[in-house]
Amino acid sequence: MDPRGTIGFEIRELSILLTRYIEKEKTLNNFEDIQGLQVWTLGYLYKNRHKVIFQKDIEREFSIRKSTTSSLVKRMIKNGFIEVKKGTQKDKRLKQLVLTDKAVSQIQAFKPHVHRLEEKITDNISPQELEQFKETLKKIKNNLSC
Repeated sequence: MDPRGTIGFEIRELSILLTRYIEKEKTLNNFEDIQGLQVWTLGYLYKNRHKVIFQKDIEREFSIRKSTTSSLVKRMIKNGFIEVKKGTQKDKRLKQLVLTDKAVSQIQAFKPHVHRLEEKITDNISPQELEQFKETLKKIKNNLSC
């Protein structure tokens, strides 16, 4: 069976192209070597920096398993992008994730490139087409949710 043309193949190919573009931008602009999920996580933490965010929130936001999140958090701590504050009044096992100054400066430096990427992705696509595409993606994600 030829996978070309199937939704799964097309989404995979799109993911590869997106990753390739981001890697090229990182290289051209001398950004730290931050891997894909780390970039998205930093963006999420930055957007929600005035909220208390725990490791379990990252699991839920990115549909990843606890073990994946643990590895991600360890790498981000090692790279100096986040700090962990352990425990809360209610549950001492929870790990609150806090951005470091290093992470904030990286995010601010990368912001214009993220906006340019979004413009490149959406070029020649009408607002109606974008809305329909987002709705279709939402349905696909719901179909695959476990």
